Amino acid sequence: MTQAPAPETVRRLDHGFRWRGERDVSRLESFSDAVFAIVLALLFLRSVPPESFFELDAAMKSMLASIPAYAITCYLWFEHWLFSRRYNLRDGRTAFLNLLLLFLLLVYAYPLKFLFTTLFVRFFGPIGNLTESVITQGWQGMDTLLWLYSYYSGGYLLIFLVLVWLYRRALAEREMLQLNAFELYQTQASLVRFWFQIAVAAASIALAFAGRYVGYSAPGWIYCVLGPGMAILGVVQGRRSERLLRQVYQTSGGSSAAGSSGG
Repeated sequence: MTQAPAPETVRRLDHGFRWRGERDVSRLESFSDAVFAIVLALLFLRSVPPESFFELDAAMKSMLASIPAYAITCYLWFEHWLFSRRYNLRDGRTAFLNLLLLFLLLVYAYPLKFLFTTLFVRFFGPIGNLTESVITQGWQGMDTLLWLYSYYSGGYLLIFLVLVWLYRRALAEREMLQLNAFELYQTQASLVRFWFQIAVAAASIALAFAGRYVGYSAPGWIYCVLGPGMAILGVVQGRRSERLLRQVYQTSGGSSAAGSSGG
């Protein structure tokens, strides 16, 4: 195999992948970061600061309930940031998909926070005046649970579907981007991980609408397969990546080029 030029920048994150947007941050990426910041504010900030211990206690519990939502938002930010760094695409379709992703993220913030707040109150008790009876106002049994899981899983599915479209845009422009065999595989590997998460979200929606074990929260528990599933994909894809990394850059496992860019 013809030796490829080694990545210029030494970094441990995403090593071996030549970042095309490392030195030039676009206005769209800056705007995207601002929207992600707004979403985090929606998850954590209150309209007024606490003025009593009761309110402080409620604020702290509310923040604890938002930690899972915070983690999911940070993961989505990371995937979006990595896409921007890897490809730095600035065409109209990519811009549209970016804006669509941001819109979905803003809409997704509400069911995301509501779901984890509901779970916190159910398992750990009230958050200030927010009790289970307050949360369940307008609750209509299984029908409400069905739509709650559908809002959450539907948002999750659509966000990762947009990420799939973004990465397919990168594949479509692979000649212009001059993706080598390692970078091409990494792009395809990201798509596989996204499709896996879409499949889990789709299974959650299917369980909810089928009425199967909704009372036992099966549409929510199914997300537990993401951990082991992503770990297995990481191991399998990681081995293939290391072989390609050595082949493309003609290096041994411990050389400087293999330790420089994309992963």
